[in-house]
Amino acid sequence: MSSSVLSRRQFFGLAAASAALASSANAEAASSTERDFSQFSFTSNGRTAKIFSSAITEPITILQISDSHLYLDDERDAEYREFSARMAKAYNHTKRFSDGKETNPTEMFAEIADYAKDQKFDAIALTGDIVSFPSLANVEFVKEKMDLTETPYFYSCGNHDWHYEGLPGSEKELRDQWIEKRLKPLYPEGVDPLCYSRIVKGVNLLLIDDSINEILPRQLEFLRAELAKNLPTLVFLHIPLFAPERDLDYAIGHPDFNDVHDRYWESERRPRWPREGHTAVTYDFRDEVVNAKNVLGVFAGHVHGTSLDLLNGTPSNVVTAAYDGSTLRIELQPFPKRPAPRRD
Repeated sequence: MSSSVLSRRQFFGLAAASAALASSANAEAASSTERDFSQFSFTSNGRTAKIFSSAITEPITILQISDSHLYLDDERDAEYREFSARMAKAYNHTKRFSDGKETNPTEMFAEIADYAKDQKFDAIALTGDIVSFPSLANVEFVKEKMDLTETPYFYSCGNHDWHYEGLPGSEKELRDQWIEKRLKPLYPEGVDPLCYSRIVKGVNLLLIDDSINEILPRQLEFLRAELAKNLPTLVFLHIPLFAPERDLDYAIGHPDFNDVHDRYWESERRPRWPREGHTAVTYDFRDEVVNAKNVLGVFAGHVHGTSLDLLNGTPSNVVTAAYDGSTLRIELQPFPKRPAPRRD
């Protein structure tokens, strides 16, 4: 960050799935902006993330759901069975995280929807791999359950949602094709499914599709335009941002992203990662997200585990898979105000 941007203090500790960070900033720098980002705190225990910020004006709660890997199918998609066969068997028997009871993704997604309705969240963010392939039955089930929550929900793809393994075509082409053909009912009407925003109680929620492990130029332009609004912002992705010592599941901006390190292209029956690695656009996207003073957090999935990284002062939080009932509750609150100082 340059010296004119509000700074954050060092990250103080991370133990197990818990974390905390604190921040302070130069009040003179804040005085020239519409929003005050001078006070900031973030904690997470893997199930609940709490954000306190002087830029927040009222409490907000958001539920993040990722990687439920639903596998519903019926005769309407019989012609695609050879392309869904592997993923149809991948996660159909799971154990509920809370008690170890045998369950399955369908049962867990229904329970999560009931929980969401009961808790009356301000928004739900569906951050990809909600379905393991884009069958009509899968999409209908997700839409039915989300509509029953009576809560605004915002969806973005993961690398499996649009992927029938082995179908010919580039990943860009197949993503566009299956979003239009099947997944479109899950998006708000009229949005660009690869990048769109919604403002909830003054907080800007960005849904950005990084499911092909790359960022497109129009997505970077979108990010820049949204950050320029200077609103407190949360960025929702599927694939997490690169952090040092993280593996290639944290692919966005990872220096080792290339064909040599692509372990799954054959089993997933998809094109191999590019020999040349990432584009400059993808690297710029990662850097501009973590350097933006108004990004209060980045939230992703994909890894099927919980993690938290501090990237240039920006918390990058990964939620574990919802196929066992796991979600992330995100709470945003105004930073506590200090009373008048005591006079000695």
